[in-house]
Amino acid sequence: MRLLSPRELADALGVSESSLKRWVDAGKIVAARTEGGHRRITLPEAVRFIRETGAPLARPELLGMPEIAISQASPTADSLHEALLDGDPISARGWLLARYLGGTSVAELCDGPIRDAMSRIGELWHHHGAGVFVEHRATDTCLQALAHLRNTFEPPAGAPIALGATPEDDPYILPSFMAATIVAAAGMRAINLGPDTPVSALQHAFTRHEPRLVWISASAPLPPARARELERWLASLPPVTTAIIGGRQRDSIASRHPGVRSAETMGELATLATQLARGA
Repeated sequence: MRLLSPRELADALGVSESSLKRWVDAGKIVAARTEGGHRRITLPEAVRFIRETGAPLARPELLGMPEIAISQASPTADSLHEALLDGDPISARGWLLARYLGGTSVAELCDGPIRDAMSRIGELWHHHGAGVFVEHRATDTCLQALAHLRNTFEPPAGAPIALGATPEDDPYILPSFMAATIVAAAGMRAINLGPDTPVSALQHAFTRHEPRLVWISASAPLPPARARELERWLASLPPVTTAIIGGRQRDSIASRHPGVRSAETMGELATLATQLARGA
């Protein structure tokens, strides 16, 4: 993990090094000490401070985020749509980083601009022969941007585990990846098994990690046999594990088990994950 000196963070924020050290000494910024007694600040801690205080970034490149300067010239949601449409991961991650550092939550980004942009792009196949290619490229671009964003926060050691996947015969990769990013931002350790995951793989992962939270992203209709197998597995989870299902097919599965929650938005997942992380 990258560690920042007080001078590096001060220069990034456009403040004096002495001011930055005073904030550290006052507990406003958490810093570790090297063997030589020098203060060092993790990138996630710097990001937390920026988000909570609204501190402007004078030189984002010093935090390894030069893309933010690109997004500042194109601040509207249409800019994200254009970046995804063009397959431009640098502009996409700069746009998302700037909004996240500005205080917008990951769930708000997923439920709002990302969802809107990908929905618009997903409609192209109705009207354009290249629509599938453009949608797949946009999905990969979005995944790259979210992965970069996820590197700016780190759940604490000993944080509860969240396990998630997309069911077998469901090829959608983005929703479960967004869910993993959201639960990590909430303070849980996220293990995402991705799309087309059989129940047997979920069970092996559950036995190995004993997660406190299980999420399922069900976007595509499941064959009846697959749906029943997933339903039986969810019903077998112990009471200490909370299960939540999102996606277009969520209600057809969740309605069969009163203990399984149905989430219409990523914000609902974020709220649940935050409660579990704080409770732990």
